Amino acid sequence: MGDLELNDGLRRSLVGAWHQYLVALDPIRPDLFRYCRQLTGDLWDAEDLVQETLLKAFAKLSQILYTIQSPRAYLLRTATNLWLDMLRARAAEKLALATQASEQSAGSPPEPAPSQGSELRDAAAILVQRLAPQERAAFLLVELFGMSLEETAAVLGTSLGATKSALHRGRDRLKNDEELPKTRRPRPPRALLDRFVERYNARDLPGLLALMRDDAVIEMHGFETEIGREGFARDRGWFHHNFYNPFDGSPTNGRWQVASFEDEPVVLVFGGIADEQTLASVMRIECEGDQIHRIGVYALCPEVVREVGASLGLPTKTLGYRFPFDVSAQS
Repeated sequence: MGDLELNDGLRRSLVGAWHQYLVALDPIRPDLFRYCRQLTGDLWDAEDLVQETLLKAFAKLSQILYTIQSPRAYLLRTATNLWLDMLRARAAEKLALATQASEQSAGSPPEPAPSQGSELRDAAAILVQRLAPQERAAFLLVELFGMSLEETAAVLGTSLGATKSALHRGRDRLKNDEELPKTRRPRPPRALLDRFVERYNARDLPGLLALMRDDAVIEMHGFETEIGREGFARDRGWFHHNFYNPFDGSPTNGRWQVASFEDEPVVLVFGGIADEQTLASVMRIECEGDQIHRIGVYALCPEVVREVGASLGLPTKTLGYRFPFDVSAQS
């Protein structure tokens, strides 16, 4: 069966609409990040939740046939729902893994004993209860953003009474200093990151491309996604912009360096919009074997850059949430 041909004019219009959307939301982006940072308790999970929230809210706009009176509440509600879905998925995954392990240790019986199944269900329920998602969200909306109980109920999609109850429980739980478990992703090999950095600093483009899987993804959060070698090896792709200034085409003064942030090797980007001692961006690398299959670029995530810089004692300078040039000309 032949593939269809996607209208490129449609793609371009969506690129333009996406960046108009980001410009419009610029004033409330710091609030969205603060909320996600407190919800997740982890820098990377927070930025992931921010990006997922922006995408989901953007997609849903085409199905909302009325004026959104409070864009901030709209985004916070979207973030809350996505986060609750994530926690439910984690709980379901934990239950499934525990069931599988129990069956294997018991010689794979057809069904777990009723008491065993009950214990596993209880373990999953305790996990969700300990995370206290509704309570944490209610507490943050009231205490961090100063929302009224009525506004908080609207964001959470619950009744006023349920919101009051969740807030009360959340305040009680906070006394116990509960923390959510942090997501631990596979750590990339330090040696591979060292080669990646060395080849960039030597301006060895063929060497860099050789480190990439053919199906690799480069995701510059909020700006562009390049999928596969056709995307990232093109003349005006992400690698190209790291070699040449997008404004005048001159060679960049960028310098990359591997560092450890919270026991994870990351790539720091110096120069470009700043001097060569000032942190301008951060990258996270995911690998398959001895090749890179994903690069997450945080150049347009100023809160992430500042938090990493503060942790490592580095000065920072960021572009904010978007590049100061015409996106449509680059697409």
